[in-house]
Formats: sequence, structure tokens, C-alpha cells
Amino acid sequence: MAQAQTPLTAEKNRLARLEQSLENRSVGLEDVENELLSYEYKLEQAQKSLDDLRLEYEASRQELNQATRANESNPNSDTERRLKKAKHAFAMAERGVDSRSRRLEFIKENHQQLQQKLAEEKQAIADAKAKISAQQDKISKMVEDMLAKAEASERRAAMARAAATNEKPKPPQIKAQVEPPKREEPAKVKTVAKREIDADLLDYVKRETARLSDLLADEEGNDRKTFRDLELRPIGGERVPFEFLGENQYRLVTTVESGRQTYKINTWKFRRTIPAEDDGARYVFIFDARRLSRPRLVMYPEYVLSELN
Repeated sequence: MAQAQTPLTAEKNRLARLEQSLENRSVGLEDVENELLSYEYKLEQAQKSLDDLRLEYEASRQELNQATRANESNPNSDTERRLKKAKHAFAMAERGVDSRSRRLEFIKENHQQLQQKLAEEKQAIADAKAKISAQQDKISKMVEDMLAKAEASERRAAMARAAATNEKPKPPQIKAQVEPPKREEPAKVKTVAKREIDADLLDYVKRETARLSDLLADEEGNDRKTFRDLELRPIGGERVPFEFLGENQYRLVTTVESGRQTYKINTWKFRRTIPAEDDGARYVFIFDARRLSRPRLVMYPEYVLSELN
């Protein structure tokens, strides 16, 4: 449980959470961009395949017409075989065009959805950056107000000291030496504050746990390890081994330190922001190695998982 925070510390933690949310959004944006590139290639190939099959369809239609006329003008076993073969080729080409047309429409629909999702992710990132900027301004204003109050307090104290030095000394008053009664100190109560779990973080954890669950649900999935040994190496920290889950997914849980951190996995480096209130907290790390050209690191506080139930 986190200690009660000063207003300034609370706002700084809120800023760190916003930065963490922006980092998570950036990872999500990369995923959408990569998937969109994949679908653009699929779209290109599906269109080319359909165009090629339409040429075959037109050729088979012409052959069917010729075979039909030949059989009508001079029916025999050869023209009948030719007609039968032409009908079969035309039917296959027709089914092929229909099938590939449906596939092309399916890919186009998914491509459009990804484009919309990309626009939404970009807008979410822009909103996150705006929130961060506003939060930074808020913290700067708080610091300025605190400094102004401190300066005003110091000025008042200086004026009081100056006024005291100008007063005439008064004769000392003789008071009876009476020992004041001892007051019992009230028992110190250790105040605690509940951890703040913002909506963006909760939504991110929900999406990632659902993604991992769906990915590992396939009983005939890929259980081949890309890495025999995989370790997380925080800069200046101890190495922690990952557990292989299948489908090129690796998981570990370890404590983290607050601040801007760099985590190294093999030759890849990932930078993340850990809020001060999460100093010493246990974080879940998921390393997605399906795309080795651009692997992704998912990480979130373990305590958020209790909010999913």
C-alpha cells in the first residue's frame, strides 16, 4: 500500500502515469502499423491473384463458347470431350473468381478497419501528449506557487526580525518556575493511500491479457522456442530469466525501480517510465518475439490484475 502523498508528489506520479500510458499507446501504434503493412501486402497480392484469375475466366468462357459451337455444328466424341472439359474449366474459373473476390473484399474490410484503428491510435497519442503537456504546466505552476509562498514567508520573517531589532528592550519579567504539565503525545497514525489505477492503464492490461489468452488458446499452436535462454537485464540491475509460454511469448514477474528505466533483452533495448509510487512494486513483463525485426515488450503492474476479476 502506498504512503500518503503530498499534493506535488501526487501530481508528479500522475504525470509519470500519463507518460507510461503514452509509452503503452506507442507500442500499440507500432502493432497497428505493422499489421497494416501486412494487410497492404495481402491486399496487393489478393488483387493480383483476382486479376490473373479473371483472365483465366475470360479465356475459359471463350473456350466454352467455341466448344459449344463446335459440338452443335458437328457433334462427335471429340467435340463432346472438348465441351465437357471446357464446361469444367469454366466452372472452376467461375468459382475461383467468386472465392477470390470474397477474399479481396474481406481483406479490404480489414484494411479499412485497421486504417480507422490507426487514426484512433494516433488521436489517442495526440491526446496523451496534450494531457502530459497540461500536467507539466500544472506541476510548474504548483512549484512556482510554492516558491512564491516561501519567498513571501521569508519576507515576512525578515520584516519581523527587523522590527524586533528596533524595539526598546523591556525589563525581564520574573516568573515562577512552574514546570508545565507533560502532555502525552498522540499515537502516530500511519496514513496510507490506495493505489491509483487510471482507466488507460486498466484498459491496456485488459487488452494485453486478452491478446495473450487468445494467442495461447490454440492447442495446436507453436511450441518451438526461438530463444533457448532469454533474460531481462535492467541497466544496473540483476538479470531475470523469462518463462516460455508458447507462440513466441515469454513472461516474467519482477520488482521495478521508479524513474526512467532502460531494459535490455538480448540486443534490444526498451525504455519505460515507472512512477514513484510503483518503486519496488512487482511488474509483469511479456516479451512478444513473433516479429524479430520489431519485437514488443509489454509491461504493467501486477496489482492491476486484481482489478480484472
